[in-house]
Amino acid sequence: MGKRDRLHAMMYRTEVRSRNFSVLGRAPLSRRRLLVGSLALPLTLLGCSRRRSSGQQGVDLFIESDGDFLAFRPDELTCPTGALVHLTFHHAGKFLSARHNWVLAYPNQMEAVDKDAEKTEGVISTDDPRVLAVVPMCDKGETMMTEFIAPAPGDYPFFCSTPGHAVDMNGILHVTE
Repeated sequence: MGKRDRLHAMMYRTEVRSRNFSVLGRAPLSRRRLLVGSLALPLTLLGCSRRRSSGQQGVDLFIESDGDFLAFRPDELTCPTGALVHLTFHHAGKFLSARHNWVLAYPNQMEAVDKDAEKTEGVISTDDPRVLAVVPMCDKGETMMTEFIAPAPGDYPFFCSTPGHAVDMNGILHVTE
């Protein structure tokens, strides 16, 4: 391609670009920007109007250790069945260095899960079929979260799996209709 052909091609590109100005006439728009811009508004409006299709309710629950005592505060929680539960656990201890966590088990499974946890220094596998949800071990002052879908209506035990804590540090999640 000769010098004259390159100059002609460059002038043609400049001419084509100059015809493709924005509405305000300030800057040229590429086809890609024009396409993205024309899709942005409808997609944004569509995304803003979306609702949970399953009608699933979201529930925020908060629970903490009772300072340096072996107890949960509160020791009873309630949520509706099928809800997406966002549980926040706070280790409210100030002086003792004992670690705590929060484990939600199926009915009649707490003792067995706790006994197995003694072998692993309180660490519970998230794959344990007897367990619905686990907040990892926390040091004093730390806050951790977990999410789970509330199971069928009933009473579900929760506890701290640090060896020796479950006897005193336990409670019930009441799942309602």
